[in-house]
Amino acid sequence: MRNHRASRREASVELTPLIDVVFLLLIFFMVSTSFVQDQALNVALPQANGDARPAQEVYINIVVGRDGTYAIDGNSAVDGSLSGLSTQLRKVVRAKSQQSENLPVVISADANTTHQAVVRVMDACAQVGLSEISLATQPISKPSKE
Repeated sequence: MRNHRASRREASVELTPLIDVVFLLLIFFMVSTSFVQDQALNVALPQANGDARPAQEVYINIVVGRDGTYAIDGNSAVDGSLSGLSTQLRKVVRAKSQQSENLPVVISADANTTHQAVVRVMDACAQVGLSEISLATQPISKPSKE
């Protein structure tokens, strides 16, 4: 007869592989994060109570400066005419259409820009076939009660 002695091993959790996985995830997210500034023009957005954030992560951001200058996804528009904006928008839509079919557009217009500059952007979007358009605003600041 053999002497069966039950040897019990104490259960333990190895932390080394867990720490390795956490560091790998940390490095992955640090490398894959983009630190690109979205707006190329300095604009003071008008104030409103609504929220104009698009539901999708992929969208086209058009910035309209105070002096009527345009930037589409951070690239300055050389030609500010309706046809020039339409041409540049078509290029951006072709580049982003693989990521999403119906691209929303967010127009970030300065509070003191002309109404015509914003309407020109909306007309260019209509010519390209972009129909989901939002106007970016900032929350209304409440006066402090002192």
